[in-house]
Amino acid sequence: MTPATRRARGTPWVTASAGAVLIALAASAWLAIARTRGPSPQFATRAAPPGPERHRADEALVLAGSGSNLPVTRALASAWAAQGAPPPMVHTSIGSGGGMRALRDGAVDVALVSRSLSAEEREANIAVPYARVPIYIGVHASVPDQSLTRAELIEIFEGTRTQWSDGSRIVVLQRERGDSSHGAVNRVVPEFEAANVRAYQARRWHVINDDVSMNDALASTEGAIGLLGAGAIPNTLPIRALAFEGVVPTLDNVELGAYPFHKDLAMVTRGEPDERAAAFFRFVFSREGQAIIRQQGAIPLGAEMERDL
Repeated sequence: MTPATRRARGTPWVTASAGAVLIALAASAWLAIARTRGPSPQFATRAAPPGPERHRADEALVLAGSGSNLPVTRALASAWAAQGAPPPMVHTSIGSGGGMRALRDGAVDVALVSRSLSAEEREANIAVPYARVPIYIGVHASVPDQSLTRAELIEIFEGTRTQWSDGSRIVVLQRERGDSSHGAVNRVVPEFEAANVRAYQARRWHVINDDVSMNDALASTEGAIGLLGAGAIPNTLPIRALAFEGVVPTLDNVELGAYPFHKDLAMVTRGEPDERAAAFFRFVFSREGQAIIRQQGAIPLGAEMERDL
């Protein structure tokens, strides 16, 4: 029996604003992103315009959004605070969409997303990809199987394969519609998306709405299977990851392109970042920040950043 899905609690927000600092950072660090991620953002080649509202440098950053970002972002925020910065406030999961709405409303300084921005979201916002995480096919430790084929994965979520190799029952834990981990698998295996749509329509599986609840559900349910995409699987839980088509989901295999399921995590600001966000981003792309990202089971994005800062 799986636990009930936990709801993200609402939290009072702090008003955010744009700042005017990025000449030194933008001329180097952001151009490094542009070399691998597309055109240079406008603020990389001009001074930020003055704004009517300013945050003091000693005010803490407020971040919120996708739960997939939280383990990595919280580790980075903790290390940043240990260097003397005001401790950033990283809220519980409200989803990528929730983070973008909070950013739009001025409720947070930085939105955390694990999906691509929509055309509307790109109009006034700047996304900074900082980490790539594998999408794990997670199972309870009781599951005897070690790997799934493409066909087996589809059959399990379709409901036509109901037993593991030892005859024990498969318990499918499905993420909510629009989940970024499911979206990453859908891009590689379109049939997987179709199977999930039919499962939603039939209300076939128990639906889990956030990453922490998925960890809890997998850990407490023998025979369970579900997707995980928040970095390293906690080694304190009875959960492990299956190989896909015989390929183990290591960071090396993701970097080599051998393991196909992954997604990028990004931090988003409303226009150019203010001086506080810029300083935090500079830390994220430093050697220390990049090492922390890898320690959390993710691949750092922006390997050239330290050289350019």
